[in-house]
Amino acid sequence: MAVALYGRVSTVRQFEKDLSIPDQIKQMREWCEQHGYVVAKAFIEKGASGTDDRRPAFQELIAEACQKPSPYEAVIVHSLSRFYRDSLEFALYERRLNQCGVKLISITQQTSDDPSGEMARKIFSIFDEYQSKENGKHTLRAMRENARQGYWNGSRPPFGYTTEVVTVSKDKVKKRLVIDEMEARIVRQIFEGYLRGDSGAGQGAKLIATELNRLGYTHRGTTWTRGRVHEVLSNSTYVGDFYFNRVCNKTGEKKPEAEWIHMSVPAIIDRNTFETVQQRKASRSA
Repeated sequence: MAVALYGRVSTVRQFEKDLSIPDQIKQMREWCEQHGYVVAKAFIEKGASGTDDRRPAFQELIAEACQKPSPYEAVIVHSLSRFYRDSLEFALYERRLNQCGVKLISITQQTSDDPSGEMARKIFSIFDEYQSKENGKHTLRAMRENARQGYWNGSRPPFGYTTEVVTVSKDKVKKRLVIDEMEARIVRQIFEGYLRGDSGAGQGAKLIATELNRLGYTHRGTTWTRGRVHEVLSNSTYVGDFYFNRVCNKTGEKKPEAEWIHMSVPAIIDRNTFETVQQRKASRSA
């Protein structure tokens, strides 16, 4: 029986530093060997949440497994939570595999193919979803408090900033934002160029992007665009006001202001310049 393996960790940091993925794959290969299964391919997710399907390796696995005829008779996972942590989506994708003649097998949560086994998988899936939501709730609470104390929560800093490590206790270090002077010079140039321009806001931003590209300046390795220039011009972080928890990571929608956490960070632009730019942008778009 030809099978595919699927291994996943939730973050890139786990993939780079933990033994979770190698350990998952090792255990699955050993299990397959003991049960007479031939591993045709291993799909490895290098860092993605199991609460949605925005996972490249997962989508590749589903696409290949659902070919007709399918090259796999089963998809092997370490635990069902590695496949999905949303009970409804879990059921939909498992059904999709089953319709293609492909079984989903967990080496640590083995169940039968009868109704009792189906019920057991549903219970496992519901518990995984509950555990994921509880972990997310506690993680967000800790990150909110971290932001209140002025520490950075680990995502990539805004353009113009980098992070420095701060020792907060004998065995604990955290990060805080500091100015990246090379990038900060570009930020200041963007604000100054916008205030000097006499053309409309959109054209002004486009001209600024063109000039930056001509000078060989990049946005962390990528070319400047009108949209990137506008992002800089609109970002209140540059006057020292960063807001954590503004956007829902899952939906991308802005959260109510009451849920935002204000962080004071080093300013790159003085407040008068920033406000003048916002007023000019508003007047040009009116």
